[in-house]
Amino acid sequence: MGLLRVLMDPDVDLRLVPGEQVIEEVRHVWPVFIWPVLVLVASLLLALWSLATAAVATLWVPLLVALLGAGYGSDRFLRAWRDRLVITDSRVMRVSGVYSRRAAWMPLSRVLDITVDRPLWLRPLRAGHLTLENAAQEQGLREFRYIPHPNRPALLIHGLRTGVIDESPEAERPAPADHPTLPARRRARRDGHHLT
Repeated sequence: MGLLRVLMDPDVDLRLVPGEQVIEEVRHVWPVFIWPVLVLVASLLLALWSLATAAVATLWVPLLVALLGAGYGSDRFLRAWRDRLVITDSRVMRVSGVYSRRAAWMPLSRVLDITVDRPLWLRPLRAGHLTLENAAQEQGLREFRYIPHPNRPALLIHGLRTGVIDESPEAERPAPADHPTLPARRRARRDGHHLT
């Protein structure tokens, strides 16, 4: 179980500074995993077929092909699984890599532009791509593709960046009475009152 955890867990907590909170962790949408799983299944079927039908002298050829296919499929699956977009209360971070680990981050204050792209073929899956721009020419974190509900992290980043959303632990949550609803604001304006 320890080896499986090491391979599957991207260790996001190791990259946080004391007091920093993870607001959202975004993974890839399920179609990204179809090709690696198909390769793994095909490799397993090839290995079973060759054990049942191949001659002993030539058995190593299909088993080698199956082993290479299983290695390729596992590598693609783990790369997609460990690739995460992490939004904290102070920065946006991308954690990736299986053998060599990579972490790229950008403070929320440096995010200048957010683009959400939802191609037609991803819309039925409610998936798309998210692009973050900053003033730097080269950046380690720019595009995150094939994510579910791309508007949600975009709005979250924008809200945290502009201060509309405050996720700090000491932030006070206003009582519902402190925040009148839109119809209450309209009624107050109509009656000549000002709600703050």
